[in-house]
Amino acid sequence: MSGRPVQLPHVNCPACGGRAFARSTGLVSLLFREIYYHCRNPDACGHRFVVEMTAVRTVAASRFPQPKHTLPMTQWREAANDRAANDDGPPTEPESSATVT
Repeated sequence: MSGRPVQLPHVNCPACGGRAFARSTGLVSLLFREIYYHCRNPDACGHRFVVEMTAVRTVAASRFPQPKHTLPMTQWREAANDRAANDDGPPTEPESSATVT
């Protein structure tokens, strides 16, 4: 531990697109946290919202393997691309249930 304050991710306000800052965090579990943001828009947007942060996969195994939770292991390239097996082809058109006569 370095003793430095925790730096949370910067996000933009979903209402106006302005910069938002973290007001507080709530630790729900070891793998899930809620971060409460407040919009800094100088035009007084005032929007307050919650961002969810969760651990989803392991990219490199721990040197101290005594996990309280186990995450699925992925290869770095797969994680960086974040492509599912069904994303390899072009998008398909939705089937229409209505027939034109």
